Amino acid sequence: MQYRSTLEVRDFVVSCAIRARQRARAIGALGTFGVLPLLALGLVAPRPAHAIPYWARKYNVTCSQCHVSVPRLNAFGFGFLARGYAMPPDGTFASRRTVPLAIWIGGRSDSRPAGATTADHVRAYLNRVEIISGGRVVAPWLSYFAEWRPVSQESRSNGTLRDRGGRFEDLFLTASGRNLAVTVGQFRQIDQVDPSRRLSISEPLVLSSSLAGSGGGTARERSLRAFAPGARSPSVRVAWNQRVRGAWTWTTSAALPIPGELSIPLTDEARKEASNEIEFRPKGVFAESYMRSGSTSLGAHVFYDDGRRYLADAVATGRVASLYWTGIGGLAKSGQPLTGRWSLEGEFIPSRFAGLGGRVEDRAGDRTDVAFVPYLNLSLPATKYTIRLQVERRIQKGRNATLFEFSTVF
Repeated sequence: MQYRSTLEVRDFVVSCAIRARQRARAIGALGTFGVLPLLALGLVAPRPAHAIPYWARKYNVTCSQCHVSVPRLNAFGFGFLARGYAMPPDGTFASRRTVPLAIWIGGRSDSRPAGATTADHVRAYLNRVEIISGGRVVAPWLSYFAEWRPVSQESRSNGTLRDRGGRFEDLFLTASGRNLAVTVGQFRQIDQVDPSRRLSISEPLVLSSSLAGSGGGTARERSLRAFAPGARSPSVRVAWNQRVRGAWTWTTSAALPIPGELSIPLTDEARKEASNEIEFRPKGVFAESYMRSGSTSLGAHVFYDDGRRYLADAVATGRVASLYWTGIGGLAKSGQPLTGRWSLEGEFIPSRFAGLGGRVEDRAGDRTDVAFVPYLNLSLPATKYTIRLQVERRIQKGRNATLFEFSTVF
């Protein structure tokens, strides 16, 4: 693997940071309805050759080589991921010299029920500037992946914004042999489906809903002890992978998630909301087992802390022509009576440029109705960089919301 000089990499990152800062200031000045035009004008402008996604540049392929529609993976993409971000060893895809970075910039506009939260019924904001890198390092059996957000803002349920600038979405190393893989760092616990590669803006409730943490300390420390299958935690995971028949593979893993978050806080608020924390007592044990063949998979996962906190879910994914579906259902207990929760999602993806989906989900005992979440994902030109528009509507009594996100990965 060959890279550009350290000076070139530094200049590339600095230039991206300057552009992101300028756009952030402009977005703040434009207000709610200025976010989409600003991003559209700034991101579709011609760019130098290095300002496109790293792996597409490196192997001279388009996004559709690994994605049905960005970011959903196809069968080739799952194989690329399983090989530690490497192409098949048959020499078909030659490696090129390029800057080992990609940048993801996005803006959000949220509309929530008037009078239900704050006076900010609708607000627009720059929600992410993310630096992404990954690949093999030092040895062919060792790979890394890193996503760092120098800009990271989230909308709270009351309509206010939370600044978590400087946090890592992912930061991990994986050592892999013929069948065994060991991963150390910060990552999502569930592996069968990855909520970060969804077409929707929000994550399925089954995977994002947390089992509450306990113990003393601050509210921040207690929140870091909470557990959700789709949430990220500093962890150690051991996985066994084996081909069982034809294109089917079987993966079984066990992980020890640890309370904490890896971050480099960049603002005063982020030092409170995204502080660098590690507590060396595992949250519990997370075990997962599933079989996969391309976009079809069948499996289950369990998390166990003690008799007061545990969960178990069954997960199935499949494809019928251009229709992709995911079903998740299970039980959870967190100091309360055992309750059920489920999610059923379908996505129609006629081309790499567009996807139309919807999700129905519910959680027993939360005193809310079943939620229906339709959404639209547009991705253009899906060549060596991507510009995405996502539109989502949450239909649920007392929790209606309309979300827009406009972003680019280059």
